[in-house]
Amino acid sequence: MSTQINLSLVNNTALTQAVNIMSTIPPQGFANTSNDLYEYDLSTESFTNLASLSILIATTSNPTFIAYNATIESSDVSGVVTALNSLNKGIFLNNGTTVYVTGSDFIYGNLVINSSTSSSTILGTTGNAPIAITIDSSGNIYTANSAPSLNVSKITPYGVSTILGTTGFTPNGITIDTSGNIYTTNGGSLNVSKITPLGVSTILGTTGGAPTGITINASGNIYVANRSSNNVSQITPLGVSTIFATTGTAPWGITIDASGNIYTANNGSNNVSKITPLGVSTILGTTGSAPRGITIDTSGNIYTANYGSDNVSKITPLGVSTILGTTGIDPWGITIDSSGNIYTANQISNNVSKITPLGVSTIFGTTGLNPNNITIDASGNIYTSNAGSDNVSKITP
Repeated sequence: MSTQINLSLVNNTALTQAVNIMSTIPPQGFANTSNDLYEYDLSTESFTNLASLSILIATTSNPTFIAYNATIESSDVSGVVTALNSLNKGIFLNNGTTVYVTGSDFIYGNLVINSSTSSSTILGTTGNAPIAITIDSSGNIYTANSAPSLNVSKITPYGVSTILGTTGFTPNGITIDTSGNIYTTNGGSLNVSKITPLGVSTILGTTGGAPTGITINASGNIYVANRSSNNVSQITPLGVSTIFATTGTAPWGITIDASGNIYTANNGSNNVSKITPLGVSTILGTTGSAPRGITIDTSGNIYTANYGSDNVSKITPLGVSTILGTTGIDPWGITIDSSGNIYTANQISNNVSKITPLGVSTIFGTTGLNPNNITIDASGNIYTSNAGSDNVSKITP
């Protein structure tokens, strides 16, 4: 960015100064000497090339947007989107309206700008309304497809889509074991399906009320977050089902650490439960509003996607809770990469947010319609199950 923009717009402090100036002095403008900076006039819906200027200026009687080399992803102002698409420009400073673009690496207030050079494609099609997603060690993607499909799709890394096997009624969650067996939580039939790599489907065991999230431990025991009965079920590899422990209200997502501790994101009580391998349940920490997805890093920090507050909570092993960063609209699923970056599938804004360990939030890439859940492969490629368009998006870094 420092090679493109004059006036020292090369760090968060400089961006803050620019935003503050533009927020208090209409008309507004910004200039450089690199032939790549423009002022957008809302009254004429046109750009003025400001390349010959080198100081902050005021040239119009209307608030303006600022653009430099980038490509627009989305905006609240359709005229600006049209203009920028035609000019292949794309950074906006617009008095606080949230805008998502590509081309830089800054966040200020609810201005979110994305430095990612990621590429979004549709990997393959699925059954109806895929609501959950997982991946195997070979890079094959699996989705739990809701009614009327009631099955699991398998998509190879080359995008070849097949139906692997059937499930119970209304599959909500999905996970995989080291042998490649797939398991789904079936919210309508209160049980868990097991599908072998050859596509043989059976009911492994029963659950509590409204089973949603699902995970597995090193011994092959399945754990299910039961949203309407506020507890976790354990199902052994032999199909023996028990209620393992209680949780907060309406547990949605579930994850497990290397020691076998279980964590649930409690959508109704805005907190996270921790359950030891012996079934002792405590509240680890609080979250934002209506947490759904949950994941964990190698240090034992817990992260939740807060559907009701459009952000991500971080909870340390000692229970210290903070808001790590903001997301797109209605984040549902959440995952983490090897560098500790967090990614959320944003159901309403149809995109994926990336939040660095320092809390810098950007839009990583776009998706199909209504992405619910998200997973990642060893190369850092992101995959979302798109419940509104019946397919899977792949976003490459």
